[in-house]
Amino acid sequence: MTSIPILLLLVTMMVPTALAQGGISSCCLKITGTKVHRDSLKSYYVEDPSSCTQNAVVFTTIMGRRICASQTNVWTKTSMAYLDGKNWQRRHTTLKQQRQ
Repeated sequence: MTSIPILLLLVTMMVPTALAQGGISSCCLKITGTKVHRDSLKSYYVEDPSSCTQNAVVFTTIMGRRICASQTNVWTKTSMAYLDGKNWQRRHTTLKQQRQ
């Protein structure tokens, strides 16, 4: 009976640490073949290989959905380049407006 409270205490102490470090829940468990139109994509990030087992790029759609894609997929690379260009253009347009 005494082991249950100790186990509960350990879990309670470990959960905030795991969440602060990105935690397992933020890692892709499976790579999907789903392709979404680029206009529906909002952002992306590359998962940290030291924390996650998959080598994945995680896209976030404008509806807030996460899509895990392979880093070697052509669709992934072109979508990343599209978002990089879109974000570059947005930043430079904002800077230009601020200077005026």
